[in-house]
Amino acid sequence: MSQSLPRLRRAAIGVAEVARAMSPAFVLMVAGIVAVSFTSSNFYVLEVLVLAVIYMQFAASWDILCGYTSQDNFGLAFFTGVAGYFAAILNKSLALSPWLTVPASAMLAALAGLAIGWLALRLRGPYFALLTIVFAAVLFKCAYIFSSFTGGEEGISGIASFSDGVETDLLVCAALLFVSVFCMTAFARSHYGLILRSTQHNEDAAIASGINTAHYKIVGFGVSAFFAGIGGAMFAHTHMQVSPELMAGSLSILVVLIAVAGGRGTILGPVFAAALLTFFNEWLRVIEVYRPIIFTGSLILLIYIFPSGVANTAFLTRARGLRRFLLGREG
Repeated sequence: MSQSLPRLRRAAIGVAEVARAMSPAFVLMVAGIVAVSFTSSNFYVLEVLVLAVIYMQFAASWDILCGYTSQDNFGLAFFTGVAGYFAAILNKSLALSPWLTVPASAMLAALAGLAIGWLALRLRGPYFALLTIVFAAVLFKCAYIFSSFTGGEEGISGIASFSDGVETDLLVCAALLFVSVFCMTAFARSHYGLILRSTQHNEDAAIASGINTAHYKIVGFGVSAFFAGIGGAMFAHTHMQVSPELMAGSLSILVVLIAVAGGRGTILGPVFAAALLTFFNEWLRVIEVYRPIIFTGSLILLIYIFPSGVANTAFLTRARGLRRFLLGREG
């Protein structure tokens, strides 16, 4: 008992440190989403917020690995698809509650991430990116080949939602996003995050100093896949259906573009970018014919103007108070 007290004290201190490092702007945004869920009965607004939260989860899960290393994962849809379909099958076939399917699907995605990471993360540069694309493309085709399990092009429908109302579903999604970002912030501030950042600057020097960088990147890949899996399961239970589009390459590319535009290596930059771009895309529905062109063009233009991402601009780097408010305290 006496030995466990110092460990509990250190754990409590660590949680408090992460809480102080959290972005005030992010906390206010989540509080605003919660407030809307209690005060609004507009189904469309609530659905858009749910979609925005899911894309925020996707963008943050991508950034926790790729934002802290020099390697880009173009196969995030592999993990969102695995988790979404696994949650759907568990719910439809075994009648498991979403409260069980979400963690189970996230764990399956994490195991897949560790396995793929073991194969892929020993590669560097374009070879790693190409291998992640291949894995996602194979899974996308498997959704059609094994249509007896996946439902083929139509996917699986009739999945149970978190609750009977979209307002409560939004609350659940907001809570999952907040806990996920909190855990990812803790991971980024740990020695794992420190070593991942070192691989981005000079991986050869890290290897020369005796650090097994492949091990740390594999763990990071598993963590990224776990939180992407939570997003995939969230999508399944809020939309009450999954289709091959959840594992399509276009989803992976969109998440990469959003995260890069927001500012890689910050976690909150991609989160805010995902929220704003989701709302922008919905606003463009008033000119539906030109919506894909305008949205894609705007995204590319944003990356062209801010190649390091909005969160990594010189202005925010110098304005430390504003950066602390938006992105939290970096450790």
